[in-house]
Amino acid sequence: MSNSIIEIKRIKQYANKARAIEIYINNKKTDTIKDGETKSFQVDPIQNQVYAKIDWCKTKPLKINAKENTITKLELGSNLSGFKLMFALYYVIFKTSEFLYLKKFKLIFTT
Repeated sequence: MSNSIIEIKRIKQYANKARAIEIYINNKKTDTIKDGETKSFQVDPIQNQVYAKIDWCKTKPLKINAKENTITKLELGSNLSGFKLMFALYYVIFKTSEFLYLKKFKLIFTT
């Protein structure tokens, strides 16, 4: 049994606040995630493909090389924040792969 985990944190944002976003791992719908929620998914220690989807807009697939006994942390959000909210219709029609983002979570340590 694998102890490899992919953890996805959906940041709190105004865009899509009331809607859940679907999570796909290896082209299978695994779950949905709500605004501000964090979920963990147990995966096999292989290269996994992860993406998120809402309606016909989806993130670019992210390849995760899950290793045994590791946690890979990802951040999910919408690229529509601030003044970009005015361009929501443009993103939904013409930039469907840029409406949402999914990226590796970067930890910043300061001393």
